Amino acid sequence: MNDLNIDNVEIIDCTDLVGPGDDGHLVAVHAAGQIGWYGPVSVAAATALDGSLAASAIGTDVTDHSGLLSALHGASAKLGDAVTSWAVGALDCAIWDLHARIEQRPVAALLSTTARSHVPAYASWLTLDVQLADAETIRRIASQDWQFTKWSLRRSRGLPVADDAKRMAGVVHQVAEATGSPAAFDALWTWDPALALRFSEQVDHAKIIWLEEPLASYDGTGYSDIATACPYPALALGERLHLGDDSKELLVLPNLGALTIDVVGCGGLTVAAELVAEAAAASVPVYPHGRSLLPAVHLAAAFPEAIAAVEYQLQWEPHRQLLFTDPLECEGGQVVVPSAPGLGPTPRRR
Repeated sequence: MNDLNIDNVEIIDCTDLVGPGDDGHLVAVHAAGQIGWYGPVSVAAATALDGSLAASAIGTDVTDHSGLLSALHGASAKLGDAVTSWAVGALDCAIWDLHARIEQRPVAALLSTTARSHVPAYASWLTLDVQLADAETIRRIASQDWQFTKWSLRRSRGLPVADDAKRMAGVVHQVAEATGSPAAFDALWTWDPALALRFSEQVDHAKIIWLEEPLASYDGTGYSDIATACPYPALALGERLHLGDDSKELLVLPNLGALTIDVVGCGGLTVAAELVAEAAAASVPVYPHGRSLLPAVHLAAAFPEAIAAVEYQLQWEPHRQLLFTDPLECEGGQVVVPSAPGLGPTPRRR
């Protein structure tokens, strides 16, 4: 067997190191006396990996990322399924980590010879109820030199469309008044086209950077209708792109302001790098979703012209970093790209 062929894939349970409800499993890939890691992943993704998906990687060359992805595609019975896509993406990222550790270089250096050392970040706090929060809390978060901030703009099912649109336009105004600058807002898949139209009529467009994921599903017709009826504010879409999905329908939308792919959720770094290239060709900036921050940082370091900033999730990321002995550093709205081999951080449990 080639020394660079993968000889084992295992799932490490670290749920005792994180809080209740937090993802707590790591993927470990072995080859050439080294171990590549990725995590945390959910129980569902770990379970999906612990079978034919993991077995399909055994015996393949750790440096052949396209070939490995094809093998994982072949072993994936549910292409387009979120859990399967996450499982494949986690394994793909662990293999990139292993490849880079074998070569004693950061993953960013494998992706590009001119990778930057710091990556701009924007902060999100989607669990904060902005209407109930005091202005000082919002101001304090926004004053930490982030590129910008992002807040929840979830629909209230108890209100008529017109009233809810007015309420949410007020939330945008409240944030802008507290921070003194425009912000992004995440609708968390709770809207419909009618609400989006009424909101566009109510909101001060100068105070909103983008509206993220308003519709409950990727309905090309629905998003085209929104783009035609209310071209502002710009949309941010892409978090729910999964393995096997075609990004072209999103990239041609006239009001797409950001492609917010999840680097693991879309199928891993191999797929994400292709999506970044497609977005760049369409002149759409990429802002990787924060759930997969570590590989997103390396991807952003490698492609600074295409990736404007990564998302730092204030409410969740500190919990994820508890799994590592050397967590990511974030200074003045910039994430430090790890200079250690691989993705960088070392798991507390091996």
